[in-house]
Amino acid sequence: MDIEKFGWRRVDFFISIKNGKANTVAHKLIELDEVTYVGKSIGEHTIDLRVETIVKDNIILLDLLEKIKGMDGVNDVVWSEIVSVVGRKISIPSSIIDKI
Repeated sequence: MDIEKFGWRRVDFFISIKNGKANTVAHKLIELDEVTYVGKSIGEHTIDLRVETIVKDNIILLDLLEKIKGMDGVNDVVWSEIVSVVGRKISIPSSIIDKI
């Protein structure tokens, strides 16, 4: 569904966790209505959780950001939003499917 047509936005939060509380925070986040996906992350040492959300406006975005920052175990939060899609491929390239 193209939620942008209805004035809604997809926003990703990248969360740094402290004190080994990634699972606890993840379970709290997935209960929030605005949250559509929570994933544990490796690679970048400051990002432990990636959270996809849907928000209507900047006020809801700010409220959600503050709610996440206030959770026990959250060290830091940054957010990102796609403002323009440059291109899109099928989910799995056919060259990889041929090797499966």
